[in-house]
Amino acid sequence: MINAVLFDLFETLITESAVQPTRASSLAPALGVKNEAYRREWKSRRPRVVVGALSFTDALTEVSQTLVGRVDGAAVHRICEQRIREKAAAYARPNDQVTKLITGLVRRGVVLGVVSNGFREDVLPWPDCPLAPAFQCTAFSCEEGIAKPAPEIYLRAVRRLGVQPETTVYIGDGADNELTGAEHAGLRACRAGWFVPNASQTVAWPELETCEDVLRLVAAG
Repeated sequence: MINAVLFDLFETLITESAVQPTRASSLAPALGVKNEAYRREWKSRRPRVVVGALSFTDALTEVSQTLVGRVDGAAVHRICEQRIREKAAAYARPNDQVTKLITGLVRRGVVLGVVSNGFREDVLPWPDCPLAPAFQCTAFSCEEGIAKPAPEIYLRAVRRLGVQPETTVYIGDGADNELTGAEHAGLRACRAGWFVPNASQTVAWPELETCEDVLRLVAAG
């Protein structure tokens, strides 16, 4: 029996395909620094930003100080505000089929949670997302201090929902080795293929090609 479903956020519940937000690894021009050097410095700091140990603002500030010895505070502020706006735009209009899926799960009495890796700027708009009221809990890496695929981040969501791992399904597009992490936490893991179709001929995880496949999975138990 399936009592709960945990979802990844971006490219599972929400797609950024129409928004095409600026990637954090591509911000060198906005900071006035060289691309290769910026990417090296950013890559070394990104893991701490994802788990909330370093703010996005402070990471960009450190990169600027390291590479040019000064900081354009206004530019850093614009970059951070732009990221929030771009993420908010993706949250604002959920896919119709995803909305139908979430409504269907709620009607079946399935409890729902979100487990996502992201910056604080990435999850700030979540409460305003039309899908948010249907979810009983979130486990965002920037708030939890840990990130997928660490089993603990999934287990925190399971405990908050008051269910058992063996009665919980985790659904995500497969980034960050998230499906392996969910399985290690004792959850049933499935790959969401409605926004990111599987390009490989080898399917390592059960593939849910459409949102209706999720409802069929839950009905089958």
